[in-house]
Parts: sequence; structure tokens; C-alpha cells
Amino acid sequence: MTSPADHFAALSLPRSPWLDAEMLKRRFHERSASAHPDAGGSVAAFAALNEAWQVLRDPATRLRHYLEWEHPESLPLAAATPADLGDLFMDVASARQEAQRLAGKLAAAASPLARSLLAGEKQTRLARLEALRERIQAPLETAHATLAAGERDPAQLAALLARMVFLGKWSAQLRESILALS
Repeated sequence: MTSPADHFAALSLPRSPWLDAEMLKRRFHERSASAHPDAGGSVAAFAALNEAWQVLRDPATRLRHYLEWEHPESLPLAAATPADLGDLFMDVASARQEAQRLAGKLAAAASPLARSLLAGEKQTRLARLEALRERIQAPLETAHATLAAGERDPAQLAALLARMVFLGKWSAQLRESILALS
């Protein structure tokens, strides 16, 4: 098995679970300006920089990449759903099921009157979905703050990665459900 590309090295950055977003963006722009094919750089070099940017700009993918390089033995710890998020998972799942059922009803509503009769339920479901997205933000922000504070313990980093991945996934799923009802 080959090692993944070192995206930190591609942007001449230290391997770290946390990077300043503005510094990362600035480094990417500096590097890509000279590596761009229109500026005499190669397509391969520019593609590598773009890939590095895509991975490192997201805290969860950056953390996974960091762990792949620095502590690969800790990655299996990041696979399990954090136990304290079990209730939140169930709330997200039930809210999404309710939204899906309502979307089916709305799609089957043949007249404007039938759709308007579902308007109250639609507002209730949208409010619940939005409230859950807000509820997800607090633990996600806490995870980001822990990274920013300099956490370096591989087991703790793997646990943070699990939290960030699951919370991010649930937030995206809720966003999709909101869009489906909007």
C-alpha cells in the first residue's frame, strides 16, 4: 500500500491538526500562482496543490490526513460513533424520516389547496430541522476549539475526528432535508 500524498509538504506547512485558515489560504494562493499552467507551471503540480488545498481547508479532512501521517494506528478509534452523540443521532434520524414523509405528501398533493393544508406541518418540520442543525453546531465548534487549543494526544485527536465526521455528516443531511422541503 502506498502512502497518501503529504498535503502539508505540498504547501510547505508543518504537519499539524490545526492550521490558521487565513495563513493556509494565503499559502495556497502564493503556491498556486507560480504552479498554475498559465504561469508556466505543470498541470500535475497545480493539481497536487489543489488537492492539498481541498484536504487541508476542512478541519475534519485535515485532521484525518494528519493522523494518517503521524498516528495511523489511531485511525480505527475514529470509526465509532461517539457514545454521547447517540441521542442526537436518533433525533436527527427521526427528524429526517418525518421530513421525508412530508416531502412525499407534498409531492402527492395534487392541488394548491392540498399543499396549503400541509403548510403548518411543513413549517413545524423545517423548524425542527433547523433547531437540530443549531444543536449540532455547539459540539462541532467545541471540537474545533479543542484542535485550535493544541490538542496532540492521538487518542483524543481520533475521538475529535469521529465527532467532527459524524456531526458534519448529520449537518449535511439536515441541510438536504431542509432543501427538500423548501
